[in-house]
Amino acid sequence: MRQEAVPQQRRTFRRRGAEKTNPLAYLFLLPAFAMLALFMIWPALQTVYISMTNWDGISPKKFIGLQNYIHLFTDEPMFLQAIKNTLLWVVGGATIPVGLGLIFANLLVRGNIRFTKWFQMGFFFPQIISSVIAAVIWKWIYDPSFGPLSTILDHLGIARPMTGWLGNPDLVMYALFVIFVWGSFGYTTMLFTAALQSVDSQLYDAANIDGCSAWGQFWNVTIPGLRQTMTTVIILMTISSFSVFDIVMATTKGGPGYSSYVISYYVYTQGFIVNRLGFAAAASIIMTLFILIVSRTIIWMRERDQS
Repeated sequence: MRQEAVPQQRRTFRRRGAEKTNPLAYLFLLPAFAMLALFMIWPALQTVYISMTNWDGISPKKFIGLQNYIHLFTDEPMFLQAIKNTLLWVVGGATIPVGLGLIFANLLVRGNIRFTKWFQMGFFFPQIISSVIAAVIWKWIYDPSFGPLSTILDHLGIARPMTGWLGNPDLVMYALFVIFVWGSFGYTTMLFTAALQSVDSQLYDAANIDGCSAWGQFWNVTIPGLRQTMTTVIILMTISSFSVFDIVMATTKGGPGYSSYVISYYVYTQGFIVNRLGFAAAASIIMTLFILIVSRTIIWMRERDQS
């Protein structure tokens, strides 16, 4: 019996190995790979090539190498301002909405608050509204003449900028970031609320028996239980911060001056307003590299903490 079973088992292993190396199996991947190559790989390669040309979208492309990249970092103050604003936005977007979402999710799940479902619906409501519509609403709120925010501050006797928040170069990015936080922290709250459901409740019971305070339970039980979710949420908010466009487009259009430029809006203006597609492609490549580097750094730091 044993002598017959062993050869049969070996034949099974050989058959399975042959199936794994069968070239015909890769035919099933060809449609997906063709779609990937057609709609992602080829456009990406085209963008890299266009970034090394002087092209207005109509006349023939003129290959100029890395001159667009050099010019962006040496003679283009709008792009340098866009990088500064984008990086500040990323730092705030990867911390403030994530922190608020974590706190509100913990209160909704662990705080024994009544009408929890209504609060969840209220937090998620900004996600239902189009970001452009939300930006228009906030533009009306910020209006220095008849906006409700200005009216409230005037009644309270609190000084406000006469040019408005969106017309002040020193305040415009903060005002725009408030819109971003209002529209995103509900999303992070829902993600953390769902993730908290999977944290073992016995850990909280054990911490409570040991006399651990609410803050201690939050720091020693909730945070470790949400590490994977936190990494995912931070990466999502980082990518969203890098690609922010509609808020700027619908409110300030990069103004006043170019004080509220971000990289994505710079790409839009260079590509579709002034027809410098080489600059637009180069800026988009730089933005992509920023996203890859920051995202990979976040993942590496999380893996290092877990090891």
